[in-house]
Amino acid sequence: MLKRFFLSRTTVITLIALMLGAVLLGYFFPQRFLTPPEELAAWQLAHPGLATLWRALALDHVYTSPWFALLLLLFLMSLVFSTRQQFQLALNKMRTGGQGGACFETSSSLDEAAAAARDLGYRQVGDVAGGGLRFVRYPWGYWGNFLLHLGMVVSIASFLVILLYEKRAVVHLVEGEVHGPGNQWLQEERGLLAGSLRLPGSVRLDRVKAEYYPNDNLKQLVTDFSLIGPQGEVSSLSMQINRSRNHQGIRIFQGRSFGRAFFVTFARGPEEHREIFMLDHPRERSGASYKDFTLDWLPYKVKAKYYADAERKSIDSLTPLFALRLVDGTKVMGEVSLKPGETGRLGDYVVQLVAVERWGGIIFIDTPGMGGIFAGFFILCLGGALSYFWPPREFTAESGNGVCRISWRASRFERLYREEFDAIRQRLAARSPIPEADRVAATQRKER
Repeated sequence: MLKRFFLSRTTVITLIALMLGAVLLGYFFPQRFLTPPEELAAWQLAHPGLATLWRALALDHVYTSPWFALLLLLFLMSLVFSTRQQFQLALNKMRTGGQGGACFETSSSLDEAAAAARDLGYRQVGDVAGGGLRFVRYPWGYWGNFLLHLGMVVSIASFLVILLYEKRAVVHLVEGEVHGPGNQWLQEERGLLAGSLRLPGSVRLDRVKAEYYPNDNLKQLVTDFSLIGPQGEVSSLSMQINRSRNHQGIRIFQGRSFGRAFFVTFARGPEEHREIFMLDHPRERSGASYKDFTLDWLPYKVKAKYYADAERKSIDSLTPLFALRLVDGTKVMGEVSLKPGETGRLGDYVVQLVAVERWGGIIFIDTPGMGGIFAGFFILCLGGALSYFWPPREFTAESGNGVCRISWRASRFERLYREEFDAIRQRLAARSPIPEADRVAATQRKER
């Protein structure tokens, strides 16, 4: 009963449709790990009704949600039953062959028929009930469909392992800053059964270098960082856009965001606070980058922005312009613009822009099961090659009533390989006891 359910066409089509639907949901709804926090907040404010559904159904992390894991497991079970069925079909074809094809009768002997088959590359794989011989060219092609299904099973099972145990984390670091094992991540996403991602050592951001085209578009982004082992050993690495590094099984990618970190002091009498404001780099020299901050010790919201160059002449300058605004609801309580080293007044506070540093993002991904994805893809390719490049061709010769009955069929692309049948027929058709029109009979081939 269970086998019939998972092998039914309705079940398979439904599962495929649900899988495609899940992919579409992951595309149309923002995913927490791939979307900056400020963009997520803006999307929720713009779509309050959808945001409720988004959180309730775990649509903010579709591919690590329990319902997607269950759907993947059901799909895997259906594939397992189908793969077992394909294995039995391939085994039966190896033993008995298929049905249909073309046939003719000749006065040649079984030995002559066998010799003609061997000359064309056919090999004997057994006998036919009643005293005949069976030959097959490329018998391993029977296993093509089985390997295609097996490759899908291996791939889906590996993806399920990834879904359950994968760990991803993002950290934004200022040049020279070190992130140690156990430190809090800026963003983290874990599989259903995975713990927190913990690095085998520390990571230090050494340099962030951005290159731009004359129209201010980003040309290249290079991130240099160092991995510091438990014993103090240092490994220096460099990353660029669309490149990654592997360190002790953890893939390291360059983050999407980079920019400037502004070190600011707030002073009011004996009270002093030190804050770091990290903003994304502006997209053009005449435009600013914006971000809102909430400080625990300040009752007002802080709106920050900065221009890459105080004079708007360069997209990458050593003298950016940084601005802060205190806002209470819709009322502006204070505003100040500063260049590095300058001091100004913001409401009741004297603020100083002490230093400006570059910062960059680094992504760490621990993905157990990725090797299974590649293994499954290799098996899929092998199965496809066996099915389409080496389709089996069967040749049987049966003797009786003074004639030898020859049968031939191809499991796939019969017209393409028909010349093999014609070559055998021409060789064995001599001395036939019956007219040519009655010797050759073709039966419709049934694809299996």
